[in-house]
Amino acid sequence: MSNDAEILAVRLNLLHEDVGEIKTALGKLSDAITKLALVEQNQAQTADAMERAFKAIERIERRLEKLEQSSWESSNSAKWIDRAIVAALTVGGMFRQQAVGLR
Repeated sequence: MSNDAEILAVRLNLLHEDVGEIKTALGKLSDAITKLALVEQNQAQTADAMERAFKAIERIERRLEKLEQSSWESSNSAKWIDRAIVAALTVGGMFRQQAVGLR
């Protein structure tokens, strides 16, 4: 029986070592899952931040389009005002030439 007891003791010792390795592996696995959860949380926060940024960019693009449109309209108006002033000055110059007698 001593031989059976020695075999049983060796097997029990090996089983104890295996359980220790399993505990270590489970601890590492638990740490990895915790890190994965943190990464997932960070990705969710990043996705939310990107969504907010895209919405802000869309609002800015709409404002820019409105500004560009009004700029074009005011630029167009400014051209007509400039043309009217030049025309008025030309007509005024022609009248002055006639008054002075250059024509």
